[in-house]
Amino acid sequence: MLQRTRFAIDLDDASTVTIDIDHASARASLFSNNRLVQTAGMPTKFQLGSDSIEVVAGKYGMQRIHLVRANGSETLLDPAPGTPEHWRARLDRRHPKAARVLAASAVVVLTIDLILLAPQLLQLVTHLPIWADHFASFTSPIDLPVRLNTALALAAGLAGVERALTFRHHRLLDIETDGIDR
Repeated sequence: MLQRTRFAIDLDDASTVTIDIDHASARASLFSNNRLVQTAGMPTKFQLGSDSIEVVAGKYGMQRIHLVRANGSETLLDPAPGTPEHWRARLDRRHPKAARVLAASAVVVLTIDLILLAPQLLQLVTHLPIWADHFASFTSPIDLPVRLNTALALAAGLAGVERALTFRHHRLLDIETDGIDR
């Protein structure tokens, strides 16, 4: 369900452009009126005359999928029906209070996760021979049971999915779901 997704937009010339995202292969396909036009690795920019569609995906979903017009204006493409992003957008429209609570909960979970897991990860890394041979090791003041750490990691994964479905992203807050390599 989270491996593929689709977004679409109706253009001024009455054509419909659809972007099919395959997260597993990190590829995006551009369709115009249901005909395949081009496929490219992500991130990518599909040219549509003087306009373009910019596509950037993260580990947990889309970070950017916008139509950028020649005049510089940008429009977010609409999630296609049946996709997780469409479901989340529909929840936002039908139940805005519940959607806000869900979004706030994701921020709280990721903040708690960052506060509790970061010192433990730092301890783990600083005890590796590559680090320990050259620098002093760090001992975390926090030592949670494996089950609680696992529950926190799973909750952070779900929070990351929620944030990706709503195109929310913060470099520090989403570090666990982004990966440290970015």
